[in-house]
Amino acid sequence: MKSIHILSDVALKQPQAAYVAVSKSLQNEWSYMQRVFPDCEELFSPLRQSLMNEFFPALTGNPINEQEYNILEKPIRMAGLGIRDPVASAKHSFETSKRATKMLTESMIAGTPVNIDLYELNLKEVTKEMKMRKDDEDFNTMTELLTMVPENKYKKLQRIVENKCSTWLSITPTQDNFFSMSPDEFRDALALRYLFTPKNLPSTCDGCGEDFNLCHALNCKKGGLVSARHNEMRDLNCDLCSLAGLKQVISEPVIQEGNDRDIKGLRADWSVRGFWDSQKIALFDTCIFNADANSFKTQSLQAVFEEKKKIKKTKYSKAASERRASFTPIIASCEAIFDKEALVYFKRLATIFSKKWKSSYSQAITFIKARMQMCILRSVSLCLRGSRNPWRGAGFVDAASLPLHIQDIE
Repeated sequence: MKSIHILSDVALKQPQAAYVAVSKSLQNEWSYMQRVFPDCEELFSPLRQSLMNEFFPALTGNPINEQEYNILEKPIRMAGLGIRDPVASAKHSFETSKRATKMLTESMIAGTPVNIDLYELNLKEVTKEMKMRKDDEDFNTMTELLTMVPENKYKKLQRIVENKCSTWLSITPTQDNFFSMSPDEFRDALALRYLFTPKNLPSTCDGCGEDFNLCHALNCKKGGLVSARHNEMRDLNCDLCSLAGLKQVISEPVIQEGNDRDIKGLRADWSVRGFWDSQKIALFDTCIFNADANSFKTQSLQAVFEEKKKIKKTKYSKAASERRASFTPIIASCEAIFDKEALVYFKRLATIFSKKWKSSYSQAITFIKARMQMCILRSVSLCLRGSRNPWRGAGFVDAASLPLHIQDIE
């Protein structure tokens, strides 16, 4: 309990660090207690109350009700935060531990040797069975919870459940792995995920004067913040391709030269030589859109993806073919849900990374997905927190560095 109180205070200033401490460390401690003590559910009730009334409000910057807590405690792949309800998980943890160690218990009581191979096989089978049972319970509970939330939140959570966009929550951030988020960035990412109201936002947009909210911030193109969201994705991919050892990585390559009459100039976002095929140029162009915009409310996410891809391919494919190059659109939503073609691009990049780093493919693909998701979520925070008013200089030139006596050399 004391640890939760301390981490709740930490979450006020460093929410990501507090989240990692609880999700990856502290809950493993109470999970151990659950595995070795029977009928201990009630003992964890004060901890559950502290999580709901102190920790999660400090983490998200919003008060949490019972329904929201039941969503947040689900696994991250089911749109939760992966900090499990200690009361609900106690019985399951003890039952799993009891069944998994049954052979050891019987051997100790009877004083007979243990067949290690059979024990390990039984351990894997029991663990797998109990995990599937728990997943089924979580899925049924989450399905029931989704029917109780408002329609806009239902669509948001359903998108997250159906699409893999939660890798960023499973990464341990450090100072040098690019995954450390500021307090505003982390809370804004949670606000986008659960449609919470971000704190300290202006009432009106400083770019266009309209009412300012989460949806407007992601759509308003005044001030160039939406363009910055696009440019950050471009720059990240150029950096990753260069890091993977690929040659001739060019930012904004010119595909088609324009003229003053009927031909418009075309530039892709980045190009890479030898990405898909040896020595062949691969062109890429990205689009990040707000799936909660009013114009997309009647469309499914997949329909929006197809529409965006069609626009990109109509614009670039012919010009790319004439230059003997391939073209791939990289389409994503603001929740960091990527289209199928973008996922194929990630897999190819992960294959190149794993060979260069001599690491496993799973490590490389996790790193790439997390970097891409973090890039989008940080740009979302910029759209919420950045100024849309244009900046200008002071209007005078400082000539203080000029010498006071200028001699005529001639």
